Amino acid sequence: MYQIIQAALETAGASLDDVIRTRTMLKRIDDWKTVSQVRGEYFSQIRPVDTIMQVTAFVDPEWLVEIEVDALIDRDKG
Repeated sequence: MYQIIQAALETAGASLDDVIRTRTMLKRIDDWKTVSQVRGEYFSQIRPVDTIMQVTAFVDPEWLVEIEVDALIDRDKG
């Protein structure tokens, strides 16, 4: 899932380094440690704010996680 986020950011002219906040929604809250470990692999150099919450269902019943990110792009940089 983070690969999809990374590709979307790059399409917008940004990178994971521009992420300032993530929101992780889990169908099973017990998965939070595993999801956090994977998140740490992608955000090892920066530490955006993170919110983790449990939801009762997603539109697709097979989904277990949804991740949203906010990124701040400095267009004046470089």
